[in-house]
Amino acid sequence: MAAKSLGRSALGGAGATVLWQGVRLLLLALSIVILARLLDPADYGLVAMVTALIGIGELLRDMGLSMASVQAKTVSAAEKSNLFWANTLIGAVLTLTAYLLAEPIAALYGREELVGITHALAFTFLINGIATQFKAQINRDLRFMALGFTEALPQAVGLAAAIVWAVSIGGYGALVAQALVIAVGGLVLDLIFARWWPRGYSRQTSIRRFLRFGGALAGTQTLAYLSKNLDTVALGLTVGSTPLGWYNRAYQIVVLPLTQLTAPMSRVAVPILSRVQDDARAFHRFIRAGQFFSVGLAATCYGVIVGMAEPLVRVVLGEAWLPAAPVLQVLAISGVFRAMGQVPYWLFLSKGHAGRQFRFYLVAQPVIIVGILAGLPFGLLGVAWGVSAGYAIFWIAQMLWAARATDTPTGGLIVSALAIVVSVGVPIAGIGVLVTSILGEPIVVIVVGLAASVVYLAVLLFSVPIYRSQVREVLTLVRKRR
Repeated sequence: MAAKSLGRSALGGAGATVLWQGVRLLLLALSIVILARLLDPADYGLVAMVTALIGIGELLRDMGLSMASVQAKTVSAAEKSNLFWANTLIGAVLTLTAYLLAEPIAALYGREELVGITHALAFTFLINGIATQFKAQINRDLRFMALGFTEALPQAVGLAAAIVWAVSIGGYGALVAQALVIAVGGLVLDLIFARWWPRGYSRQTSIRRFLRFGGALAGTQTLAYLSKNLDTVALGLTVGSTPLGWYNRAYQIVVLPLTQLTAPMSRVAVPILSRVQDDARAFHRFIRAGQFFSVGLAATCYGVIVGMAEPLVRVVLGEAWLPAAPVLQVLAISGVFRAMGQVPYWLFLSKGHAGRQFRFYLVAQPVIIVGILAGLPFGLLGVAWGVSAGYAIFWIAQMLWAARATDTPTGGLIVSALAIVVSVGVPIAGIGVLVTSILGEPIVVIVVGLAASVVYLAVLLFSVPIYRSQVREVLTLVRKRR
């Protein structure tokens, strides 16, 4: 595919991704606002105790095979079928394993309620395992509009189910029902939109190359998962379900931009970059544009969170969640560095160096773990600071290693990313702090703060030459697409 055609595909993919992730962001925001008022912090804490431990199974269920399928230049019909059966088998084994671990998990935390939660959530592994290659097929075909729809609609139905459960029955069951409905709904839509159906397993067709790539990626993701969830497990064992609920809600708000806006850009970036990896000029152009978009968006979101954490918590979650506000501010710093880490992630995967990325994670991920453990004696805020410091160090190391492992200069990317944070995130955070200190009413603070931030961004984008050039490039792509 020609570079210009890929550029149009990238633009269209980015547009579709932004559209549907905007819908998902709205749905998640509604979920946070509504369910926080219908459920107790302890309900969130109980579910978080389980998901922090069994969630690693979701990575093992995928085994990196979905991304391996998307990244590969060619995938035969037999290979697709074998990948489907591999993911389904892994999902079934993990469902059984998680189901049998329910009692030990409950004993670890000393909470009998965790048995039922674990039993129910265990079935998501099998459901998602069946769906994996159907979703990968939609992604590989660059049908980003359909891909977004298959994720947004189940989320809407899941939210409706959770609200009905919370109002009629109450308790943590609403969150469990939400997860199950989203998984089942996603599977149904993936089956409809994939335009593909697996055949029987072919012993004559090897999927070793996918397992090699996917295994390294799964190892990388597992190490990342351990560092991301160690804080939840440690706090669950030391502070109990209610404080963990505060921390969990703050954490979920912070990862919202990552999971719903920044991380999904990988679905556009990886297949596009993989196809232009031999064209240095096109590759560099796409990677810089991707970083500008993702880091700029993250700096804006997290600047708002840092500056207006308290009024945001009052309006979004309610007065009962105020202890989460300072945790939210500190964790937002980690969110910036995690968003910036998407760029080296794209470099590793698009150039087929998942193994090198895994080796880097083996060495570097302990930095984040050390930060968490160092902050644990100081409670929720101590853990939050440990997480943020760990991700800052990890991002710098990851960019430097990516340059060496993928033969891609990253010095300019590092400077550019930091410049975006300083010119976008810091001033927006300052605006939020200023408005919060002057105005008292939370809603007024948020409205005025957001309006002032938009004005600042508009002035910045069109007054700084390098940002103007990025805007012009996007407009040029739009005109070409017409």
